[in-house]
Amino acid sequence: MFGKCLRIGLLVATLLASLHVPAETRYWTLNGVQFEDGAVATGYFSYDDATRTFANWNVRVSGGAGPFMPWTFVPGNSNASKFPFAVYSYAPDLSPYGWWRDLDVTPAGPLDGRSPTVLVDVCRDCRPVPPLSFSRDTFTSYYDAGPFRKVVAGSFVLTTMEPAVTIVQVDEFYHSVLRHYFITADAAEKQLLDTGVHSGWARTGESFKAYATGSRASGSISPVCRYYGRPERGIDSHFYSAYGFGDDVVECVSVFVKLASDWLLESDNVFQIDVPDVKTGACPTGTIPVYRLWNQRRDSNHRYTTSTAIKAQMIASGYVAEGRGPDGVVMCAVR
Repeated sequence: MFGKCLRIGLLVATLLASLHVPAETRYWTLNGVQFEDGAVATGYFSYDDATRTFANWNVRVSGGAGPFMPWTFVPGNSNASKFPFAVYSYAPDLSPYGWWRDLDVTPAGPLDGRSPTVLVDVCRDCRPVPPLSFSRDTFTSYYDAGPFRKVVAGSFVLTTMEPAVTIVQVDEFYHSVLRHYFITADAAEKQLLDTGVHSGWARTGESFKAYATGSRASGSISPVCRYYGRPERGIDSHFYSAYGFGDDVVECVSVFVKLASDWLLESDNVFQIDVPDVKTGACPTGTIPVYRLWNQRRDSNHRYTTSTAIKAQMIASGYVAEGRGPDGVVMCAVR
C-alpha cells in the first residue's frame, strides 16, 4: 500500500542499457510533455545505466484547475528510489495521512542512449500494470490516490551537456510610502523597479546570492515560492518560502490550500536556494543564514536579510523573527 503511494515524480519503466551502448549517466530533457488540461511538464533528469539510479532532476509541472498548483521537483524537496524512478514531495499536516505530489512520465522505449528521442507512453487508464501507462500528475495521501490529470503527449530528448549551476543575485528594494520591503532575482523585474515603471521603489543595497530557477540542483537546494497578499484583503505585500522536503514543504502548500482567499501564488519557483535543518536551523557548509522578519502590526510585510544587525534592528522596530532553530533561519544563501 505504502509503496503505491510513493509512485511520485517521473516513473521510468525501462530495461538495463543495451550491451551495444556503454553504460553511463545521461541527461534527458522533457519535450512537449502535456496534460489533458493543457498544463505542461518541463525540465530534465539524469539516469545512470550502470547503477540504474537517478542522480539529479529539475522538473516543473505548471498549474491547473482545482488542487493542481504549479510544482518543481528537485533533489532537495523530493526523494528518488532506484529503478524505476520514483520521487515524492510530502507535507504531513494537510490531511490526516499527509499530502503527496506525484508526477509519473513513462517512456515508450528504453532510455539507453540508442535513440536520441523516446516518446512518452501516454496515459490510457493510468493503472500501474504493464503494459498500461502510468503517466500522470497526482495529488494523493497515504490511503487515497486523489485526483489526477493524464499525460497525453510528449517525449524525452537526449541532452549531451550537463545542465549548468547558475548563481543569481537577489536584490532588496524599499518603498518609503508603503514602508514595504521587496526582493527579486529577476533581471527584468529589477529593471522595472529601477526605471520607475513600478514607482516609489529604491534599492537598499542589501542582497544575497541564490541559484537560478533552472539551475542544476543538489543537496538541500529547493525552489522558493512567492505569494502576493491580495489588496482587497488588506495585505498588498509579498511572501517567500523555500519548500524543501517533509515539514519544509508545508508552508508553500498550506498557503495555497488554506489561504488562497488572502494570498495569490505568483510563482512556485522565483529562484532556488538551500534550506536549513528543520530542527536546528543550521545551514549547509558554504552557505549563510537568511532571516525572515514579519511586520505583524501592518499588512503582513516581510523582510529577508543575511545581516544579524538588520535582524536586530527590525525586531526592535516591532517586526517578529520567523524561521527554524533558535536563530530563526528560513533560507541559506550562497556564500
